[in-house]
Amino acid sequence: MATNPMDDPRNHIRLRFIEGVKAELRLVSMDGEPLTSSTSTVLLLNMSQNGLCFLSGLQLPVQRNYRVQFRMKLSRTQIIVRGRIVWCSKNDNQFVHGVLFECSDTLRSLIIGAMNEELLGRQPQQQKIHNLYSRLLHKSKVTFEGYRF
Repeated sequence: MATNPMDDPRNHIRLRFIEGVKAELRLVSMDGEPLTSSTSTVLLLNMSQNGLCFLSGLQLPVQRNYRVQFRMKLSRTQIIVRGRIVWCSKNDNQFVHGVLFECSDTLRSLIIGAMNEELLGRQPQQQKIHNLYSRLLHKSKVTFEGYRF
């Protein structure tokens, strides 16, 4: 259990995939070497900047001695990210897994950008408000008498 509320991965907005997004899953060692030559296609249910939830016929153990690697296309961005399985539950004949990403801040920023682009693609009318906030954000960085706001 997270002691600091900011450490809780559920504090981040999750992008729910209504129609599902397919991803290629591969089991890898701690240093990123493939553990098997095969991959499996899984269905992504939701995603945040810190992790994702997927549905699969595979029941993967919750252990720290291996990682899962996902190759997916979100909006127009190809993403390859690694993480560890932190929970698993059975759903009929399928298994739902929760994954916590282990990635750089640069990759996390790429994921956030792709998620934002996906949201804008779903609701293009929101583009105007995103542009407004973006302009306001850039204006607020103007310095005034040596102080930055």
